[in-house]
Amino acid sequence: MKQAIQTFIEKPAASEQNFNELAIDLFKHLYRKNNAYQQYCRRKGIGILQVQTWKDIPSVSTEAFKNTFLSTVPEKECARVFMTSGTTSGKQGKHYHADLEIYDLSALRSFREFVSDEIRPMAILFPNVQEMPNSSLAHYLELHRKHFGTEDSRHFVTKNGLQLEAFMRWIKEHANIPVIVLGASYSFVHLFDALEEQGESLPLHADSLIFDTGGFKSFSRTLEENVFYNKLAQIFHVNIENLINMYGMTELSTQYYAKITKNQPSIKQAPHWLRFKVVDPITGEEVPKGEVGILVHIDLANIHSVPAVQTSDLAIERDTGFELLGRQANAEPKGCSLSAKEWLEEKES
Repeated sequence: MKQAIQTFIEKPAASEQNFNELAIDLFKHLYRKNNAYQQYCRRKGIGILQVQTWKDIPSVSTEAFKNTFLSTVPEKECARVFMTSGTTSGKQGKHYHADLEIYDLSALRSFREFVSDEIRPMAILFPNVQEMPNSSLAHYLELHRKHFGTEDSRHFVTKNGLQLEAFMRWIKEHANIPVIVLGASYSFVHLFDALEEQGESLPLHADSLIFDTGGFKSFSRTLEENVFYNKLAQIFHVNIENLINMYGMTELSTQYYAKITKNQPSIKQAPHWLRFKVVDPITGEEVPKGEVGILVHIDLANIHSVPAVQTSDLAIERDTGFELLGRQANAEPKGCSLSAKEWLEEKES
C-alpha cells in the first residue's frame, strides 16, 4: 500500500478514476489494519462492499483523535505522534505515525507545486521542532527549512516569545534578495501590533513570499481576511499575490494552499492525492456546490490512521477548491494559531 501511495504522489497529476481506485484500496487496507476504524465502520453499518467511490468512505471526526487510538501499528512502534495544540478545554488530539516517509513526501511535493521549489532564506515565526516536538507545523516548517532554506534561515519565535529585534535585523540584512517569511497567522497579527508601536515597516525584495497558516478568527484579537492580507502586503512592501495561505491540520498528512488575490476570498486548493467534500453537519450528505456545510477530507497520505476526516470547519465548495468560512457554532478554537497565541502571550505575561 505504501509503495502505491508513494508512486501516486510522485506523479505530476492523476485522474478522478485513478484517485478513486486508490482511495478505495486505502480504505480496504485501513479497514483491515486499524481495529478502531473497522469497529467504527461496522457501527455505521458500512463494510468493504458498501464503499463504491471515495465519497462513500466513512469519515472520522477530529474529536475521535482525542479519545481513540487510531493507528495500524501499536503505539510503541510509532516513530512520531503529532498532537493538536489543544482546544480551550485543553484536550489534545493525537495522530500516530508509524513513520514519516509518506508524510514528508506529501509535504515537500505539495510545497513545490503550490509555494516554491527555489532555495532561499527563510524567516520562521513559529517555534522550532526541539521546542515543540509534537507539533505537526513545527515539523512541517523544519522539513521545508532543511530542503528549501539557506543556511542563514532562522526561527524568530522561541521559548522567550517573538524575537522582534533579531527578526527586524534579519529582514533588513536580506532586503535585497528574495526570501520567504513563514508563520502562524496569529504570529503575524502579533507582529503587526509590535511594528505599529514602533512605526516600522519591513520592506522585502519584490519577489519575496509571505506564507501564513492557522487562522485567527477565534481569538479576541481578530482581523477580517482581506484586512489581514492587505496589512501583510503593506508591512513587507510586496504585492498581495506574493502571499500564500496554507490550510492543514494535525489529523491530516497533506495540506491545502491558497494564492491570495486582492479583495477576493482565498480558495484552498489540493494536490491530486487529496480530496474534500462539503456535507450537511446533521445528515452527513453532501450539499450542492455553493452551499455552506462542514468539511470532510480524504487524504491518501494518511496511510497509518484513517482515510477520511470530518472537521468542524464551515466551507463552501467553489470551482477550484473551497472557501473557508470559519468554525461551526459552538466548536472550540483549535489549530496552529492557538499554540502561537499561547507562546507569544505567555512570554509577555
